[in-house]
Amino acid sequence: MTSPSIQRQRGSFNLYWVAILSALFAAVAMAALWSWRYEKNVFAEGAAKVGASFKASPASGALDSALSAAAGKGDGKLRKCTIKGKTVVSNQECLDSNPTTRTMSLTDTRGVEPPRAPPAAAPEPARSNPMIDKAIEKQLR
Repeated sequence: MTSPSIQRQRGSFNLYWVAILSALFAAVAMAALWSWRYEKNVFAEGAAKVGASFKASPASGALDSALSAAAGKGDGKLRKCTIKGKTVVSNQECLDSNPTTRTMSLTDTRGVEPPRAPPAAAPEPARSNPMIDKAIEKQLR
């Protein structure tokens, strides 16, 4: 009897590549979850670094001027006001001449924190056994 020959999978996408791609996907997902845990976006920071090198190139000058024109000329202060009966939060539409304009101050937070455990209750005093107390009293007499 001859043993049947083992047929190997042919093609460019075999089980080894599936394992490698799955491991890479899991590593990227873990990096994202860990960065979100500390309220940090690693991917956005990486994109900002790549964007900074892109801004240094002369071809990006036209793009920068178009983006700055679209952003408008705000002074950086965030204001809250009422315009036509609707509350608006903006740095451009809420003018100082509007009597409902209020400047908002922003604060950094640590996010949602878990509730703290209540303080531990004081331990109850140990109860003594009355038979042992009687035996001790007899010894002391």
